[in-house]
Amino acid sequence: MSPSRAMRVVAAECLRHLQANLPGARLGADREFVHQARVALRRLRCAWKILPPSTRALARSGIAEDLKWLASVLGQARDLDVLLDETLPAIEAAADEAIGFDALRRALRLRADVCRREARAALDSARCAGLLSSLQAWLDEKAEAEGDGRLLPFAQQVLRGQRRRLCRLARGWKILNPEQRHDLRKEAKTLRYAAEFFASLYGDGEVSRYLSRLQHVQQGLGEMNDGVAARRLLAQCRAEGDGELARAAGFVDGWLAHAASQAKGRLGQALERLEQAGRFW
Repeated sequence: MSPSRAMRVVAAECLRHLQANLPGARLGADREFVHQARVALRRLRCAWKILPPSTRALARSGIAEDLKWLASVLGQARDLDVLLDETLPAIEAAADEAIGFDALRRALRLRADVCRREARAALDSARCAGLLSSLQAWLDEKAEAEGDGRLLPFAQQVLRGQRRRLCRLARGWKILNPEQRHDLRKEAKTLRYAAEFFASLYGDGEVSRYLSRLQHVQQGLGEMNDGVAARRLLAQCRAEGDGELARAAGFVDGWLAHAASQAKGRLGQALERLEQAGRFW
C-alpha cells in the first residue's frame, strides 16, 4: 500500500470517529461526545499534518485551519467540563478547610453554558458542514497511483522526524513557558498518533512499550497544561466575583499550583525514560 492510500484510510477512520460523535455533541446531554469529537479532531489534524504533500495538495485549501478552529471551540467547552466535573469535586472532597464552593460552581456553570452554546453553534454552522463535505470529497477522489512497498520508509521518515522535533523541544523542558509546553504536548501527541497509525507495520510488543512511555510524558504535560487552562478561568472568576467566589477560586488556584509542581517532577522522569526507550521503527 502506498503512503497516500494508507493515510487516506487513516483519515477516513478519523472522520468516521468524528461523525459518529457529532449528533451527541450537538445535543449536549452527555459530555463524553464532545470529548470523543475532540479526540477525533486531534487524530485528523495529526493525519493531515503527516500526509504526503502531493496528497494534501489535492484537497481544498483551508482544511487545516478549519480543523484547528473546530477543535478550539470544542476545547473551550471541554476545559470547563473537566474543571466542573472532575477537578473541582476532587479538590472539594480532599479539602480540609470549610471552603464555600457553591459560588464558584455557579460562576463556572454560567461560563460552561456559554461555551456549550458556542460549541453547538459551531457544529451547526456552514463552516463545519463545509469542512466535513470537503474532507469527504477528498476521500472520495481516486487516490493517485503510487507503487506499493513505499509505506514502511515513509512511516520511518515520519516517526524519525517527529521524534526529533519532540526531543528538540524537550531538552529545555524545565524552563518552557506555558505556550512552549503546549507545543511540546502537541508534538508528543503527534508522535503518539503517528505511532498508532503505523503500528501494524511493526511488532505489537515494541510499539506498546514505546507508547506506554510516551503516554506517561503526555500525562505529565496534560496535567500541567490543564492546570494552566483551569487557573486562567479561575483568575477571571476571581476578578469578577465577590468575596466568597474569590476565596474559593484562590483556594483552587493554590491547589492546582501545588499539583503542577508535582506533575513537573513526574514529567522529568517520564521524559528521561522516553529518551532511553529503544525505537521500534
